[in-house]
Amino acid sequence: LTGALSAPNRGAADWGWQGLIAYGCHSLVLVVDPNSAQTLQVLERHKASVVKVRCTCCILKSGGSTQGGIFVAGKIIVWDVATGTARCEIQEHSKPIQDMQWLWNQDASRDLLLAVHPPNYIVLWNADTGTKLWKKSYAENILSFSFDPFDPSHLALLTSEGIVFISDFSPSKAPASSGKKVYISSPHSSPSHNKLAAATGAKKALDKVKILISNEKPSAESVTLNDCLQLSYLPSKRNYMLLLYPREILILDLEVNQTVGVIAIERTGVPFIQVIPCFQRDGLFCLHENGCITLRVRRSNCSITATPNEEPDPEPVQELVYDLRSQCDAIRVTKTVRPFSMVCCPVNENAAALIVSDGRVMIWELKSTISGRNLRNSSSSASPLYSPVSFCGIPVGAFQNKLPDLSLDNMIGQGASTGEELRNSFVQEVHLKFLLTGLLSGLPLPPFAIRMCPPLTTKNIKQYEPILAVEVQTSSNSNLLANMFHVFPSDHRGIEWISLTGFISFATSTPNNLGLVRNELQLVDLPTG
Repeated sequence: LTGALSAPNRGAADWGWQGLIAYGCHSLVLVVDPNSAQTLQVLERHKASVVKVRCTCCILKSGGSTQGGIFVAGKIIVWDVATGTARCEIQEHSKPIQDMQWLWNQDASRDLLLAVHPPNYIVLWNADTGTKLWKKSYAENILSFSFDPFDPSHLALLTSEGIVFISDFSPSKAPASSGKKVYISSPHSSPSHNKLAAATGAKKALDKVKILISNEKPSAESVTLNDCLQLSYLPSKRNYMLLLYPREILILDLEVNQTVGVIAIERTGVPFIQVIPCFQRDGLFCLHENGCITLRVRRSNCSITATPNEEPDPEPVQELVYDLRSQCDAIRVTKTVRPFSMVCCPVNENAAALIVSDGRVMIWELKSTISGRNLRNSSSSASPLYSPVSFCGIPVGAFQNKLPDLSLDNMIGQGASTGEELRNSFVQEVHLKFLLTGLLSGLPLPPFAIRMCPPLTTKNIKQYEPILAVEVQTSSNSNLLANMFHVFPSDHRGIEWISLTGFISFATSTPNNLGLVRNELQLVDLPTG
């Protein structure tokens, strides 16, 4: 039974394709079923805190099985989650690994792992045998990486100074070249070394967006301002990439090396921690420092237009604008309670899980509601979302019931198809909202008083339930935290069972000026509380 997480566990979480959530808690790895919000497995083999977790689903000869790769003290442990056994252990260095990813887009092997070993190595492993296939070093320290979902030979490395683009990645051999190195400057700085890569529509967009990619090394002042938190290709648009900063998200068009979208937070807003781009729709799940998860969906048919004094450009640059469509409730943030990471369902993309530092896992599901008006009656100024034109290839009828919220794909329609196709169809305006559908709570902070209920005998075999009572300073928890009883306002000292349905809890108050205390004894009946 686990409780609060440790600081190195931040970001050590993943939602696998098989539908399970895995995250690190100190030196343990917990596997959770999001449908029931129950812990399925607790993996114990590690000597230090878990810093990365990656899940993949594979078909073994014995049937369906689940694997996860875990980084701890430089060691990668590959688990068979179904049996709870470690299949392989890999270690290159003693330092914690920066990033890793399973290679899902190749047929050579189902067990290929690409890992970033500090300070500047990427290593491809066969995770089934523990064999190192190849190793490649680079000039700068590597922080993380992202594969191009449209071209598996393209890989982008986020380094301490900029981005390294690799165009010859292959599982069979290490990249021959050192890649194309470009530099990113902070969005808060205005470096003079940035130059336009293309002088077509990018010239008209200069006043609205910032250029952040350059082949020239920026000045020392710009480097110190580089606080990029995350780099990721967009799986919904080819040749697009996002850069996450604490107060804004930048969308880069890699064909013109230009920022074509800026999602900025107002001065009183809550900074970003993490972002997960969607592939079914051009949307972004964003995690903020107050634990709030927001969904932003790209507005359709946006382009950077010329000013009245300029001639219209025949090839205008497409400006990407992401509108806030839904947000969940924030958590109460304290010194010990903070959001640690967010994971999104990779299959349906309609659910997200928040991992909190106190051990809680909050499952938020997206739900769609129809506003009751169709396209022709809706106002165009609000830039609304619409229901899909068709479902599984079948056009949506005029009197058809609301489609089920199976995935993001059939909750909202394609934004790019707002034309004659939509005008002749019976689509309706859609609103999205987050609903808390699962909550897994961890143990509070110690100290604990733990007592198991009386043992199983031949006399109580019909009504016996194995119940564990855990008493902490704030409450007495029984039945694995399913029931919580607030017994005493003072410090708890212990708990003793008197039967299968009741226990005695005793506590002592804080001494007063005379050194006297108040001793309290209370009998609790479980069926009634």
